[in-house]
Amino acid sequence: MRQEQLLTADYIDSQIGNVIEYYIRWEFEEDPFYGKARIKGLVDGDSGGLKIICDIIEGSDLELAYEEEEVFMISDNHPIYAGSLPDIYSANWVSTDGKKKKQIFIAPENENAKEFAVSQTNSKVIVKRIY
Repeated sequence: MRQEQLLTADYIDSQIGNVIEYYIRWEFEEDPFYGKARIKGLVDGDSGGLKIICDIIEGSDLELAYEEEEVFMISDNHPIYAGSLPDIYSANWVSTDGKKKKQIFIAPENENAKEFAVSQTNSKVIVKRIY
């Protein structure tokens, strides 16, 4: 089982000066969000909520994160998790209109990545683990 937790203001306060790994759980056809950052602290955002101040080491820009109901989000209904990054896969397939498609995704826990990609695309899929 993966060690993970929702990114909260208390957790950020406890990690100031440290490097954390972070990600969201994303669905097939959504853009991934993950990376590593050195946390510097919290600041009041323009809209009144908290934002994270950090140095991005790799991945997506955590400084875009905002607090909603005591949990940091990157977009509506997408909480950010801290912890070791999950297995990340790339799927390649040809759609019914003959166009080549590619998608990066996380397979749900306890589910085979290739079978998950097939269920999402209804096509033959080439799946590779990329992280």
